[in-house]
Amino acid sequence: MKKDGPKSTILETDKLHIENKTIFIDLKENEGGKFLQIAELSNDRRSTVVIPYSGLGEFLASLTKVTGETTDIG
Repeated sequence: MKKDGPKSTILETDKLHIENKTIFIDLKENEGGKFLQIAELSNDRRSTVVIPYSGLGEFLASLTKVTGETTDIG
């Protein structure tokens, strides 16, 4: 495990390079519990979204719904 500042610990991490974007996917934990943090770095601008661990199943179900279960992506 790696510390990410004084507030949270990174449990797992991955990085994707898609077109001109770098996407960081981190599973983190802090005093409030576990959460997924997705950050996009594009043209030196960073945008971040945080999803509580308790909502990951619903988030993944929504991704499946909007992309189509049988859709061949990529």
